[in-house]
Amino acid sequence: MTPEDLDDVDACVFDCDGTLIDTMGLFYAADVKACEEVGVTMSKEVFYALAGVPIRDIFARLCREQGVEMTEEGLDAMVDSCGTHARALGTPRAIECVVEIAREAKRRGKAVAVASSGVKTTVERHLREHGLLAREGEKGDFLFDVVVTCEDVARGKPAPDLYLLACERLGVSPSRAAAYEDADLGMESARAAGYKRVVDVRLMSEYHPTDYLCREE
Repeated sequence: MTPEDLDDVDACVFDCDGTLIDTMGLFYAADVKACEEVGVTMSKEVFYALAGVPIRDIFARLCREQGVEMTEEGLDAMVDSCGTHARALGTPRAIECVVEIAREAKRRGKAVAVASSGVKTTVERHLREHGLLAREGEKGDFLFDVVVTCEDVARGKPAPDLYLLACERLGVSPSRAAAYEDADLGMESARAAGYKRVVDVRLMSEYHPTDYLCREE
C-alpha cells in the first residue's frame, strides 16, 4: 500500500478473521473439533473455500451434505463448541501489515470499519485484545468507527449486506470505499456492494498467517 492508494476513497472497510487478526488456522483447528463431536468432517480445502461464510451456515451445510440431522439448537451448540476450542488455543496475533493500513487511513482522516461474518462477541474480543476497539465504558482514540458482524444482517458473505451496512453506518457511499479481504467470497461480497476498490491482503509481501497444527481430513 502507498499513500496514493487512499487518495480516492473516503472509507476503508476491513474483514477481521484472516485480514486484521490471524485467526484462520486457529478457527480451522477449532472447527474440525466441533465437527468431530457430532460426526461431521471438515477438510482444509472446504474450510478455505467457504471462508467468509458465517460459521453456523457452514456447519448447517456440512451436516446436510453428510446426512447428519441437526436441529437449530444443535447448530448453536456447534458454534459454542467451536468458540470454546478456539479460546483454548490462546490469543491470535494481529496481522500488523494490514492493521497499519487501517492506522494510516485513520491518520489521514478516512472512516474505518470492520465487516466480518464472525460472531460479534468473538470479533470484538479479538479487536479489543490488540487495543483496536474500546472496551465497554473505555475512552480513548481507538481505531475502528464501526464494527458489523453476522448478527447485524440477514445474509452473510458472499451477499453484499455486511459491506453495504458498514458504509451505511459510516455515512459513506460504497463507490468511495475500499475493502480489504483475505477470502474469495469476502471479495465477492465487497464487489457486489459496489466498492471502488477490493484489496486481496494475501498478496501483500508481509502477509504470513500462522499454520496451526491440526488434522486435515
